[in-house]
Amino acid sequence: MRRAMVVCASIAVSMLAFVGSAVANEPSPATRGFQGLNTTPGVLSLAGYNMQDTGQKPMNGAHEMEDDWDINGPIFLRSATPESPGEVLIKNNFSWEHEKNDSHNGWFWGNNDNNDNADHYEYELEVEWGVVENHELIFAMPWRIGDGRVEGNGDLTVGWHWRLWKEDGMMPAVAIRNFLRFPTGVGSSSIDYELRGLITKTLVPGATRLHINPYAKSVNGNNNEDVHPFQYGAAIGIDHRINDSLLFVADYKYSSEEDKAAPRGNHEAEFDLDWDFAQNQILGVSLLVGLDGDDYGADFGAKVSYMISFGG
Repeated sequence: MRRAMVVCASIAVSMLAFVGSAVANEPSPATRGFQGLNTTPGVLSLAGYNMQDTGQKPMNGAHEMEDDWDINGPIFLRSATPESPGEVLIKNNFSWEHEKNDSHNGWFWGNNDNNDNADHYEYELEVEWGVVENHELIFAMPWRIGDGRVEGNGDLTVGWHWRLWKEDGMMPAVAIRNFLRFPTGVGSSSIDYELRGLITKTLVPGATRLHINPYAKSVNGNNNEDVHPFQYGAAIGIDHRINDSLLFVADYKYSSEEDKAAPRGNHEAEFDLDWDFAQNQILGVSLLVGLDGDDYGADFGAKVSYMISFGG
């Protein structure tokens, strides 16, 4: 817990320094091209902007506003920006995670005679569809590789991303995501619900943003008999556009105990690099590092995602 507090304090100090710098250099509404309230029917948006052309070509998935792009890589952190209307993004996510003291056995589970360690491999197909402005639908289905009989393997998750308003001066952009997990997989039952908040604030225009993603989850299925019915957590991090084709993302994530036998919650750090290597194609690579230093939870892991988009 002391380590987690130190990590939180370090991140908080860094974020405050960034915010202070951004506030000090922020232009007035007159020079920023403030346009007032957006009166378009059916669109909840507080303000518009006339951003000057910087000569940069936005990354795939970026929108017209200079500071308005989404995060699509294989990392928990997300921005408040949804997909563009009519755009469909297909993600092929491959993940590997190493844990200690796992109870599974098999060729893919554990790497010594005492089974003190375990390696988990998973493939997930995810589709994100920008339905209309400020609204996005999400469909995801994971498959555990090496142990197809694990309960919940192949469950369908359906999500809805709703941006409530865009960034306006000191006010950050805010969105919510709702997720429902349906028991379509192996031995699965009942429906789980998750509510996630997405808060995004620009620190360096056109380059760096701060994100906060709190969440709460109601787990009603019996895929794990000892599961906690209510789980919660949060992630805080930044993303930075290195150039027209590269986006770097880093976050710290806390998650509460997933099952009643867990001695504590989990603290993790993630680092992600997304490369827009061809038209409508993105390659994302991320690393996960456990911050607790004991025998419970993930030690480290990695993810690779190949993404391709249509329309928009």
